[in-house]
Amino acid sequence: MLGRRSFNVGAAAMAVLPLARAQSGQQGFQYHSIRWVDEAEDPSLTLETGDLVAKIIDNTGLLVHRNPDNPVLEGEPPFSHYLGYHAIRALWRKDERRNIVSPFASWLNLQHLEVDGLQLEPVDSRAKWGIGRGWPLRMEKAGRGVVLSTPIMPVSGISYTFRIEPAGADSLDFEMSFVLHKKNKAKAVFYAEWACYMSTYDEVALYAPAGSPEKPDWKLFGEKPPCIIGEAVNYVHSQQAFHPSFPVALPLTYGRIGPRVLAMMVSRPEVGFFVVNAGGHRRYFPVQNPAWDLELKLPDYEPGQPFGFRGRLLYKSWEGPEEILELYKKWVAANSSAARS
Repeated sequence: MLGRRSFNVGAAAMAVLPLARAQSGQQGFQYHSIRWVDEAEDPSLTLETGDLVAKIIDNTGLLVHRNPDNPVLEGEPPFSHYLGYHAIRALWRKDERRNIVSPFASWLNLQHLEVDGLQLEPVDSRAKWGIGRGWPLRMEKAGRGVVLSTPIMPVSGISYTFRIEPAGADSLDFEMSFVLHKKNKAKAVFYAEWACYMSTYDEVALYAPAGSPEKPDWKLFGEKPPCIIGEAVNYVHSQQAFHPSFPVALPLTYGRIGPRVLAMMVSRPEVGFFVVNAGGHRRYFPVQNPAWDLELKLPDYEPGQPFGFRGRLLYKSWEGPEEILELYKKWVAANSSAARS
C-alpha cells in the first residue's frame, strides 16, 4: 500500500495535543487509542445483508496469532491487517466466500485531508500514508450499522464521522461527514480522499457515465501496471493515477471483478472517482490490487456546519451497465423521498 501524497505537521501542533504522547521506549508520535493487538482479539464488527458479509474496523492493527497450528514463515508480514486502515477491512459474498478487499488494507478509509489555512494534527508514526489512518477513531454499533468517529481534534478543530449499514441484499449504504469548527481564511478550499484497495482477478479500470445522464456512454479510465502479476523476482513497483479524461455525467462508477461488478454511487457531483493502478499491490499477489478511490473537492465551507455525502456500495452478479444505471436512479429517488418526509 503506497501513499500518493506527503504531509507535514509543525511543532506547535505536537505541543498542544493533550490526547497523545510518545510511548516510552518507542520512537515517534503515537496516540494511546491506536494499538496493535493479536488477531485473536480482532475488534472488527460484522455487518450482514442477504448476500454479503462485511467486517468493519477502526485504526487497530492486527498481528498474526502465532501458534503451532498457524506458523508464520520467515519473511512473511507479521501482521494480518495493517494499523490505520479503518472502515471496511473485508467484504465477501456468502455464495462465493472470497474477500475482495486487498489483504492487509481496507476500503473507504480516509487517507488524505487538506484545508486551506488549517494546521492539521500529527499522524501516529506507526500509521502509513495518510491523515485519517493516523488519528484516533472510536468505533461503535449504531442501529443496524457501525459508526467510526474522531473526537474534535484540538489543533485543527476538525471532527470526522463515517457511518455504514446494510441496505439491500447486495449493498451497503455509507456516509462521510465533517464538521470544521475553525476557519482561518475568508475562503478556504477543502479536499479529502478515501481509498478502496481492491483484490480483483484481472481488472484495473473503472467505468463512468459520459454524455446524456439518461442514456450515458460508459467510458473506462485506468490501465494495468507494466508488470507480470504474481512474478516476485525482480519486481519493480510502478503505479499511476488515472482520472476520467471526459466530463462525468453522474456521480457513479463501476468496476468488474470476474463475473461480478462493484458499483459505487454518491449523493453529490463534487465527489470524483479515480484509479491508482497498483495502489495496493504487493509483488507476490497473484491478482490485481488497484485502488478505486474517491475524492471530495469543495471551494469553501461554513465553520461549525456539518457537510459531506452519502453513498452506496453494490456488489452483485454482472447484468450490464443498464442495470447499474437503473439501480442508481432508484437509489436517488429513495433518498429524495426520505429527504421530503
